[in-house]
Amino acid sequence: MESAVAISPKIKKILRWIEWALILNSIVSNSLRADLGRLPFAEIRIILGLSLLATFSCILLPTHFSKQQRRLYVFMGFSLLILLNIAKVNYGAIDDLLIIKACLLLPRREAIIATVTMVTVNFSQWAWFLSFPLENGINLGLEPFLNHRNDIIEVLFNRAAATFFVLLLGFVFVAEKRSRHQAEKLAAEVEQLATKLERSRIARDMHDSLGHTLTTLDVQLALVDRYAQNIPEIQRSPRLRRAIKQSQQLAAQCLAEARQSVRSIRTENFVDLEKKLRSLIADKQQAFESFTVDLQVHLPPLPQQLSYQLFLIAKEGLINIQKHAAASSVTLSLVIREEQIQLILTDDGCGFELRERVTGYGLQGIKERSQLLGGQFSIYTQRGEGTKLHVSVPRKITSIPVAPTEKRH
Repeated sequence: MESAVAISPKIKKILRWIEWALILNSIVSNSLRADLGRLPFAEIRIILGLSLLATFSCILLPTHFSKQQRRLYVFMGFSLLILLNIAKVNYGAIDDLLIIKACLLLPRREAIIATVTMVTVNFSQWAWFLSFPLENGINLGLEPFLNHRNDIIEVLFNRAAATFFVLLLGFVFVAEKRSRHQAEKLAAEVEQLATKLERSRIARDMHDSLGHTLTTLDVQLALVDRYAQNIPEIQRSPRLRRAIKQSQQLAAQCLAEARQSVRSIRTENFVDLEKKLRSLIADKQQAFESFTVDLQVHLPPLPQQLSYQLFLIAKEGLINIQKHAAASSVTLSLVIREEQIQLILTDDGCGFELRERVTGYGLQGIKERSQLLGGQFSIYTQRGEGTKLHVSVPRKITSIPVAPTEKRH
């Protein structure tokens, strides 16, 4: 099924106001016509015709309808204008608005056929109605003063030119909307590709650096264990043997976690930010067991790149709390306020003095990511009174940021 052009609610609202203004203009125009008193049932025809037109305008622009339903909508609109023309009800420029609607709802060829048919029928009616006063003028001997052929030709060309202009205007609008939709689609694809490339780069760096280092450490600890078996002093020290075994277990555990992280970075989708944050908290439950996390996420679906960067900011903040804050309760909230995404991370830990030099790269990494997203980062803390991180970034980023390399505290 061929879809219609996607129109934003704001544009639809503007079109509705334009249509109602044109209907109001038609009401005023018909009320001021001087020849109404000579037409039978003129008031009834006008009231009935404009009432039908107002009712029809309630269905503004059914772009979500099926193709057959959209065809029926345009057919009913043009048929109503033909009936109003027969009833001699002035409808002003509403036919031009309906032509633009046809361009938005139908394929180009069908819109042209429907428009030409409506204009041809209405012009034929006008020419037919014109024949009666011309005949009366001829009977009165006014034929030398009448130039009806030139009048008809002039009206025909004027109407054809106006219709051609309105059709072109409608098609230009359709082309612009389709181009914008295609650009947004391509931007989303580029964003997904950029996210995939960045995640692949991070995974590759982790594999080449951290993974290789942990593998080497595991091998070296295995050699230490083997050599220790030949040293009597170590064999007589249970604590030293236990320390070597625990070091081996920790190295193997770190290597397994690094491999799991690489797999996650390469394969996971970060569109559902709340789900990923809850998964992070569950996976890090052992590391975060010293505090509870109250997660509050009230966000619509976000672009994957933006969602991924917010995930990394929240992860960096939670790891900072786990390492330095000695907190018992943590609140992480993400909401939208005035087209800005607000990420607020609060803990009841020990806090610190902002004037003191902070070691490590955790806070610096959060600040860099915030700036790359075009946002702002602020921190509120005092020794003994906890810490509050506040990150504010635009809901719609204008460019695809390249995130900084993962940093360790």
